[in-house]
Amino acid sequence: MFWPALAGCLFASLFLFGSAYLIWHKKDLTFIAGYDEKKFKGDKDWLARAYGIFCLASGILTVLLPFGMEFIGSYTGVILGIWITVGVFVLSFYSQSLNKERKDT
Repeated sequence: MFWPALAGCLFASLFLFGSAYLIWHKKDLTFIAGYDEKKFKGDKDWLARAYGIFCLASGILTVLLPFGMEFIGSYTGVILGIWITVGVFVLSFYSQSLNKERKDT
């Protein structure tokens, strides 16, 4: 059961690494769900950096997931699920705060 999980997690992590590269390095913000160029008035560099770091960290944790499931147990999957859920909430509030900062000027 370890090898199919590793193959699936490697595929998912490659997708996350590619997304991190496109969002963070290339500043292609169209990969962010719900992003609208006309409505967002905040700092696009900080937004790209935040989402890129989140995708990179999620990709690294996804690669480590099968090893954690094999050696630690199923609690590893719960921890990863909590990380993703909390991270999405933090990113949504952070992107809203970036958008609000520029509305005053």
